[in-house]
Parts: sequence; structure tokens; C-alpha cells
Amino acid sequence: MKTDSKILILGSGGLLGSAIHRQLLKKGYTNILTPRSKELNLLEKDQIENYLKIEKPEFVFMIAGLVGGIQGNNKRPADFLYQNSIMILNVIEAIKNNCPKAKLLYPGSTCIYPKENPQPINEDRFMAGKLEETNKGYAVAKGVGVTACQLYKKQYGIDAISVMPTNLYGFNDNYDIENGHMLPGLIKKILLAKNNGDRQITLWGTGTPRREALYSEDCADAIIYLMNNYSSDQMINIGTGFDYSIKEIAEIIKTEVGWSGEIKWDLSKPDGTFEKRTDIQRLKKIYPEFNPITLKEGVNKIINDKEQLKRILS
Repeated sequence: MKTDSKILILGSGGLLGSAIHRQLLKKGYTNILTPRSKELNLLEKDQIENYLKIEKPEFVFMIAGLVGGIQGNNKRPADFLYQNSIMILNVIEAIKNNCPKAKLLYPGSTCIYPKENPQPINEDRFMAGKLEETNKGYAVAKGVGVTACQLYKKQYGIDAISVMPTNLYGFNDNYDIENGHMLPGLIKKILLAKNNGDRQITLWGTGTPRREALYSEDCADAIIYLMNNYSSDQMINIGTGFDYSIKEIAEIIKTEVGWSGEIKWDLSKPDGTFEKRTDIQRLKKIYPEFNPITLKEGVNKIINDKEQLKRILS
């Protein structure tokens, strides 16, 4: 990408999309399109066809999607399947029809790997086993997107690449406790407990499953690097290469927030996949300088930003 290349970010208002936008601006890119869903509904094929016909972007970051945690996936599995499948298929078909020389980057998610995996999980585990039931709709839809990138590249020569980010957190996260992901939910619950003077909170499951935690700005940096330096139908994991138990994550957040209360664990609630640490050897070969910050550093950045703190507690 040149600094004046026409770049389109679909999903620029979310956690990862906004991080990509901020990182692009920091790196000096000046011609960035960031339509929001009110302007461009990706579920409507005619809208994305017309938009790409007019704008003809050179690079497309397809970050938009319906996302959520265990509760959201359990309550709306068909919505997660339908919306995420339709959006990426509409986008890649519109690229083929209107700007076939554009380069597309599409993120899957490490949660779409099979439930049971050798650790760490390498990219060859894609579609290699049964999925975790709690997010099957989302996983199948993301699998459709990754496969679409491969097949449109094979049949039409579309320069489409796909990445598999691990669990993300950062600025502009979804702090809805009912429908958000685990880590932002923990940040909000613990901050609320401190602010309200609560001495105890209850969290789902046993706390023993292990999770990676990648700061969204670091993921965005890797994504931009790959957009500039990678072109293959092989997907690439973007992770940290190390993980924490959910109990450890909660304790790190407690320490950074400064809350000394007690955490109870509701054993009647599901844990989800026990462990899904990513193998990032492929990424490190392409981008050896990749060096994400620690969870402690990331949480500290979030809770010490006035705007983010207001967003979390609102």
C-alpha cells in the first residue's frame, strides 16, 4: 500500500476495525474510507455492489461482522451463521464484479478451530474436527469466509488473504456483559464492583480454561504488515504464543483496577473450549519483529484512558 492508496475498512467502528484505522493513520495513510453500517449495509448485495462500483478501492479490510461471547452465540446461532456468511460473500463477489484488482484481507477467528486440538494450534487444524457447540454458527460462517478467499483467489485471481486472530481486547471493545466477549466482560465487572463497593462477583464456569489475550493495536499492526507483505491462500494465525487461565486473567485485571474483592465461580455455566493457544510460527517467519504487549500493559492502557473508562462504565 502507498500512503495515498484508496483503502476501505468495513467495520471501522468496532474493536479491530477502529484499531486498524488508528494504526493506518499513525503510519501516514491518508485516503481511507470508513463507511458505517447506516451508510452501507453489507447484508444488502446491491448496496455493496454500488459502493464498490463507485469507489473502486485498492485495498479492502473486511472486518465487519456480527460478534459476541458465549451467551450471544448461544442465543442467536442462526443470526451469527446467516449474517456473517452473507456479508463476506456479498463483499468478495462485489470485489470480483467491480474492482477485481483490489486486495482483500479477511479475519477469521481462532475460535473457529475444532474443539479438540494439539497445542499450540497451527493453521492446518482448520476444518480438521468437530466444532465447539457454543459458537458453531459463527465458526461455520467464518469458515465460509476463509474458504471464499481461497476459492475466489483460485477461480478469479482475487488477491484475498485470511488471518486468524486470537482473543482480542482494546479500545472500542464491546463491554456488554450479556453479549460481549470474556475479557472485556471481566474488565467491566471488576471495574463496576470497585466503583459500587461490591466485595464479591460471580463469573461463569471453573476459571481453569486457558486463553490468549492480544491487544487490538498489535493485531492491527500485524494485519497491516500482512496486507503489505503477504499474498497466499494459506491463512495465518495472529496471536501471542502464550496464554493465561481465566482465573489468572481475572487476577491481573483485579490488580490493575485495584479491586480486592472475591470472585466466585458458577460451575453450572459452560467453560467453552478448554485451551486454544495459537501457533504463530508462520507469522513470525513473515514478520519476525512482531512483539505484542503483555495483558497487564494492555489493561493498564485501557483503564487509564478517560474516554475508554467512560465507555466501560456507561
